[in-house]
Amino acid sequence: MNFLPRMALLLSRWIDGAAWAILSIGGAVRPTRKFQVVEQDDLAFVVKALRRRSAQPVADAPLRFVEGQFVEEAGARTGSRLAGGQVEIVLARRRFVFRPLELPQQAAGFLDAIIGSQIDRLTPWSPAQAAFGWEPPKETSSGRIAVVVAATARSAVMPFVTALETFKPNSIVVSTAPDGGGDERRTIVFSHEANRDLPMCRLRRLLVVAPAAAGLAAVAAFAAWLQVSANLEDSRLQISRQMAERRAALSSGRNGVVEEATAKLAQKKREMAATVIVLESLSQALPDDTYLTELHVADGKLEITGVTREAASLIGIIEQTEQFKNATFFAPTTRAPLEVGEQFHIDAQIVPTFPAFP
Repeated sequence: MNFLPRMALLLSRWIDGAAWAILSIGGAVRPTRKFQVVEQDDLAFVVKALRRRSAQPVADAPLRFVEGQFVEEAGARTGSRLAGGQVEIVLARRRFVFRPLELPQQAAGFLDAIIGSQIDRLTPWSPAQAAFGWEPPKETSSGRIAVVVAATARSAVMPFVTALETFKPNSIVVSTAPDGGGDERRTIVFSHEANRDLPMCRLRRLLVVAPAAAGLAAVAAFAAWLQVSANLEDSRLQISRQMAERRAALSSGRNGVVEEATAKLAQKKREMAATVIVLESLSQALPDDTYLTELHVADGKLEITGVTREAASLIGIIEQTEQFKNATFFAPTTRAPLEVGEQFHIDAQIVPTFPAFP
């Protein structure tokens, strides 16, 4: 009784592990686009795309934070570029309180726990109510380390995070603007994985559906193979039956069909001119100053294209032969651009070489 639930649990864990592995490989192979949303003095927010060595503005018009939403100018499409990327919103320093903290050097590896336990003493908020971070510690002359803690109310940060979530980024980070401007020493006070579970759920669903779909496809392919095999067997039996009937008809002396077919082939041979004979007759009829660039023989008709000194005389020359009749120009005659002579296009009816039997 416990076997099926245990197998289901193992299968679910395997699917979770495979999904995380695929997502990790995809994240390593495909670089994530990174953006900064930087607050300005006029309460506007400039969106920048982060490159390896620089940050370039995404659009000329900044975003405006109005009634809990980021509003952009019509047609700017700034927010749509944030979808699927890592977004860092850099808030102005006036929104934070900064408190210096001096600690022993041995506390450098435990700053997270130490600062978290003293937030309610350093700021007006409890650890659950505050969004806080700290700058990299610096060594003082007394052999201790000095840390500057930046903090603000979590309720003051969440409206910006919620507004950014409407653009569907993968992650959102809130930081303070660096002291004196520039791109260095930003202090991160809050981070949020906006769509962390969505790709995982989609991939788990795909890993569950894909084997089932493959099984159904295999069953459908096997059924189709059985149907095709049955149809092929029926066709083979029908062809074998027809061959046996034909052999019986031939052995009984009813060979009229063969004679009729032979007579039709002979008649067709007499009515159609052999291409070799057509080429031979044409080569003997054309003057020495004439050469061909194209030749087509089809359905008892000859079409030739080439260059000659006098194109008008070719009509009479071709019709004087016993192999051709009704020779005409099917395109205008022009002067050859790179050669001496005229470029012609002539077609004619081919006269069968062998006369039909009476």
